[in-house]
Amino acid sequence: MKTSESIGKIATALLQAQKAITFAAKDASNPFFKSKYADLPTVIDAVKPALNDAGIVFIQSATPSEAGTLSLTTRLIHESGEWIEDIATAPLQKNDPQGYGSAITYLRRYSLAAFTGLYQDDDDGQAASQPVKKVIAPLTGVWESMDAESQKFLQGIALDVIDLFDESGIELAVKRLNAQSLDNDEKAALWTRFDSKLRSAIKKHAESEKMAKELEKTIEESKHQ
Repeated sequence: MKTSESIGKIATALLQAQKAITFAAKDASNPFFKSKYADLPTVIDAVKPALNDAGIVFIQSATPSEAGTLSLTTRLIHESGEWIEDIATAPLQKNDPQGYGSAITYLRRYSLAAFTGLYQDDDDGQAASQPVKKVIAPLTGVWESMDAESQKFLQGIALDVIDLFDESGIELAVKRLNAQSLDNDEKAALWTRFDSKLRSAIKKHAESEKMAKELEKTIEESKHQ
C-alpha cells in the first residue's frame, strides 16, 4: 500500500465513513454458483455516500501488468490532499475484451469493498479468475438416491435455509433446518445442497449450542452442591 506523506486527516475521515458503511445487498445472480452477490453498482451505492460525506473520493484505473493478468489501482483521496492507494491483480480468463471487462469489474468491486471494509460475498469471483472447482462437494450418490418427490421436498428446505442465512443469519437458518424431522439419509442429501460457507456456519453454531448447554449443566450442578 502507498500513501501520501501524512495520512492523519484521511485516516480520521475514513473512520467516519466506515461507521456509516454496513453491507451491500445481494442483488445480482451468479448462475455458476446458483447464488446472489452484490454487484459493482451496488457496492458503489453502499460506500460512495459515506465516503463523500467524509470528504473522500475514490479513483480506480487499470495499471500496467504482466501478460495474461490485469492490475487495477484504487486510490482514496481526502479533500485535504492526503491519499492512500493499492494495486490488485487478477488473471485474465480470456484474453479478449470480454475477459478484460469481467476482470476489471471484479477488481473494482473487490478493491473498493476491501478499502472501505464493506461486507459482501465473493461468489462472482470465478468470472474473473481461472477455472475453479464448484463450492458444493456432494456426498457421492446420496442426492441421486432420493426420488424426485423427496428431492423437491429437500430442495425447498434448502432454499429456505440458504435465504434465511443470507438475509438474517445462522440463527433463523438453523431454526428452519431443525423444524423438519428428517432421517439420516435425508439429512445427508440436504447437506449436499449447502456450500462450504453455510456448512461451516452450521457446524460452528452447533458447537456453540453444545458449549452453552454444557455450561448451563455445570451451573445447575454447582447450585446443588
